[in-house]
This record gives sequence, structure tokens and C-alpha cells, in this order.
Amino acid sequence: MKEVTHINGANARSGGLSKFLQFTKANKNIFIQYSSLILVFSFFMIMSNGDLLSVVNLQTIIRQLAVLFIITVGLMFVFSHGNMDISVGGVIALTSMIVTFTLNAGASLFVATLVAIVVSVGCYLLNIFIANQFKLMAVIASLAIMFSTRGVVTYMVSTSNQSIKVEDISKLALFSSNLTFTITSLILVAIVGIVLFNYTKIGKQNKAVGDNPLAAMQSGVDVKKSKVISYLIAGIMIGFASMFSLARSYTVSENSGMGLEMDVIVALVLGGMALSGGSKSKISSAIVGSITLVLLNNGLIMIGVRPETVSLVKGIIFLIVVFLILRRPRTEVIPR
Repeated sequence: MKEVTHINGANARSGGLSKFLQFTKANKNIFIQYSSLILVFSFFMIMSNGDLLSVVNLQTIIRQLAVLFIITVGLMFVFSHGNMDISVGGVIALTSMIVTFTLNAGASLFVATLVAIVVSVGCYLLNIFIANQFKLMAVIASLAIMFSTRGVVTYMVSTSNQSIKVEDISKLALFSSNLTFTITSLILVAIVGIVLFNYTKIGKQNKAVGDNPLAAMQSGVDVKKSKVISYLIAGIMIGFASMFSLARSYTVSENSGMGLEMDVIVALVLGGMALSGGSKSKISSAIVGSITLVLLNNGLIMIGVRPETVSLVKGIIFLIVVFLILRRPRTEVIPR
């Protein structure tokens, strides 16, 4: 009798372990998403003796987070249907340059912000127009936009007699030193992103396109229109983010926005996002991933890691996370 009871207990434990492993496998992206954030936060809290949450450093983190957070939430709509964008750095640079000229010409901050959004939206609508019209992979179209915008900025900077910078930096005080405005902006961007992505046709259709464009079309989804809307949202967000980017340095150079495209990809992967898009795409990947990456960057600098080594560390972590969550069957396509 005791032997039967022991066997039943062992079977129950085995069954419980099997169910737990199945649950873990089915939700591995969520586990990686939040475990990455918790591990990064815990590690740097210990290594910095709690200075990670000092008032001064928290202000720094919020300012660093503003640009990446807003961009990543905006581009989540593009990545969710399997497209990949690598033009964001060039668009930020071009937008910042035009905003600088606008402010120096005497325009108000409100007008400059509208100009930033219009320029960014124009770049992203041109991006998707090229992809749709010539039936190109979106990443190829974004590559063309990246080279074009970066080329314009580099030409303007190299031929200018003086550095391209905001003459009256007080005009950008709202974006540079008003933490209440920054935090409010981040909260509003998160709310808008969550609502649009989870509770409207925009997000649902984007995910359907990411799963299978042909099946989505046969279900009544206008695939081209859905993509245009996603690029429109991305353009608005990136235009807004460019104001925070410019407010950090007040200067535009050929290196402005450099590396942002990879930061976005790393943030999404750290957030548990599968770059092939589809129904498993979650807006929380953008939110949690961008916070994790900013904490990682900030923490590495705090503990004395040299800036040039930070990229190496991010690259190693990126490879580890890719190995854990982005292993796809052979029949699954790469991001379009």
C-alpha cells in the first residue's frame, strides 16, 4: 500500500513538473521579458550600492529613456507585421537639423514640434510608399531612407561654416529640463500605444499581417493600408522623440541618431519580441525592453565600464537573448 502511494506521489510530482515545463516553454518570451528587467535592475542595484535609484541618477535615467521609449513604442507597430526599420537614426538626425533651423528662424516651440512630426511622418510615408509601390522588402526601403537622410545631414554639416546648433537653448527647456513633462509624455505614449495595439483594429490587423499577409488579406484586411497606418504612427512618435533627442545636445552632427536603429532592435529583443512579428507581438515588449536597455546602459557606466565596452556587452547580451527566444523552425521566414 505504501509503495502504491509512493508511486502515485512520484507520478503526481512528475506530472506537475511536466506541466510547469510546458507552461514555461509556452510563455518563454514573457519569462525572458520580465526576468531580464529584474536581473538587470537587481544586479546594478547591488553593484552600485543602491545609487542606481538615487534622485540624480533617476533623473538621468528618465531623460535617457524618453527618446528610446517613444521610438520603440512607435516602431512596435512596424515590427509587429514582420517589417524591420533601420532608418530611425537618419530620420532623427534630419528632423533634428530641420527643427534647429526652424527654431533659429524664430519659430515657437509648438511650431517646431509640428515641423518635427511632419518631417518624420514624411520620411516614413515615403518609406512605405517605396516598399508598396516597387514591391520591395521594407528593410530595403528603410535602408534607402537611412542613406538619404544621413547623406543630407552629413552634406549640410560638412558644408556649413559653423556648427548646426540651437542658438536659444531656453526654447527647448520643456523637453530638456521639465521632468514632469517628460514623465507625463512617457505615460501618455504608453497609454496610446497600449490602446491602439491591444484594443483597436490597427494593432489586431498588424498582428494578422505579421502572421500571414495572404490570410489577412483574404479575411478582409487591407494589408497596404494597415502598413501605411503603422508607418504613420511610427512617424508621429519618432518626430516627437526627436525633440527630446535635440534637447539633450542642442547640436546636430553627422553622428546624430547614430546607432538608434540597433538600440531599438536590442530593446525589442530584450522585451521578448520575436522579430518575425505576428500574434505573439506585445506592446509590453517595447515598454519593458526599452526600460531594460536604458537601465543596462546606465548601470554599466555607473560601475565603471568604459563607454566603448558598453556596445560589446550589449552585443553579447543580444546574442544570448536571440539564442533563447528567436530560434525559428526552418519553414518560418525572416523579418520582411
